[in-house]
Amino acid sequence: MKANNVLLSGLVVSIFSPLVSFAQISELEVSGRFHPSSNYTAPADSVSKAGKAIQAELNLTTSVNIHTRVNQETGKVHALGANIQARYTSFSRGGYHRQILPADLYCLNLGLYYYSMFSKKWAYNVFLNTAVNSDLKQVDWNDAFVTGGVVFIRQFSPNFSLGFGAIVHNNLGAFVPWPALTVDWKMGGKFKLEIRTPDKAPGIAHHVGISYAASKSLNLSFAFQPEVLSYDITTNHDIRNRLMSFWQLPFTLSGAFRTGDFEIIPRLGFTALRKYAYGEKKIAEMFTEYPYHGLATNLIFGIGIKYKPLKR
Repeated sequence: MKANNVLLSGLVVSIFSPLVSFAQISELEVSGRFHPSSNYTAPADSVSKAGKAIQAELNLTTSVNIHTRVNQETGKVHALGANIQARYTSFSRGGYHRQILPADLYCLNLGLYYYSMFSKKWAYNVFLNTAVNSDLKQVDWNDAFVTGGVVFIRQFSPNFSLGFGAIVHNNLGAFVPWPALTVDWKMGGKFKLEIRTPDKAPGIAHHVGISYAASKSLNLSFAFQPEVLSYDITTNHDIRNRLMSFWQLPFTLSGAFRTGDFEIIPRLGFTALRKYAYGEKKIAEMFTEYPYHGLATNLIFGIGIKYKPLKR
């Protein structure tokens, strides 16, 4: 485990080093999320006995502004940037007769995007994400996952914009299309509705949230953030397929307390569903029914510290 952590740290440093030399970090957040002991639910035809698992996550996310150009005559904005995410997930489990849930999972994602305005009302955003999702025991090309797409954005008013487009991902070994949708709607000066499909997060993640600006230094929000994250894992006696797909449906309440350039963000919620299955990274197996393992609905406790420089 220690060797894996050292390897992951080296990968993060190797990606950050060339970027920070000529780019500016516009946002950086370190956060953790903890699920207490949850009952394990075995597939219907499984001989696995009852067990429990504790899930803990550590996340590092950052947005980097590589280059921004504003046309002084037309006001059009053109921007090139990067999004970087690293996630470590740990499962402390007991009661299983064999190992059917990996102890450690790692995700390292690097995304590049280009935003450009056609006019004052129309813009587009092109993005490409490359990730390594693995237990880092037998790393090869199957551990690499790629997602790309384009979203066209219509600015209807200063308070409302709508985006639509498409993405493709290779979670099943070949590129599969997926719709994309974004909504930004400021209501009454205090409330804001955000929909991001996909979200800026590892895997195929989505975000539906509403926030309330209680004051200049306090922002409250409620969010539904379903996600499915695929990993390439090592097979054993009970795991014959390498592709592990992990679904989560979390609902969270959070408060962002701002002080200077930093935000402290406590989070509380529950996960309505956590399921995982082992399949094949083949498009031909797309509709194959694999046995689903599950972890019971439980609470989420989280905390995040975000660095977001104020515009001065």
